Amino acid sequence: MSLFANIEHLAAAPGVVAVTIDSPNHPRGFRGVDSWSPVLDASLQLFGQTGEDTIRLVIGQHTVIIQKEHGDTVAVVLPTGHAIAKSLRRMIRRLAKKERGPVTTARAPQAPAETQPGGTTEPSPLDRPEAA
Repeated sequence: MSLFANIEHLAAAPGVVAVTIDSPNHPRGFRGVDSWSPVLDASLQLFGQTGEDTIRLVIGQHTVIIQKEHGDTVAVVLPTGHAIAKSLRRMIRRLAKKERGPVTTARAPQAPAETQPGGTTEPSPLDRPEAA
């Protein structure tokens, strides 16, 4: 399986600013803020010279994580210190194994109805008809 098939899932992850995937079977794919494209291209070139499986580059307020997985190389930009950094390597490994299908957007959570003591629900004050 190719990370290329799951590029939209990676780009849609919270905190991800830009992502590029270099695959021997596909042209290089990019999603995200366009100004990061040349930086990610240069990062992939630097990564190729290191011989490592993964590297991190800190550039001002952002971190670039470059990782090789199943023959594909992925570079991801995220804000330095973002919570997703802890699970990003695992997420990339999982996305490299199985195609996830189309990305769906999550719905905003709905506010729960007000609960009265005893378990009954009452409409909010905005939903009540005005007394005349």
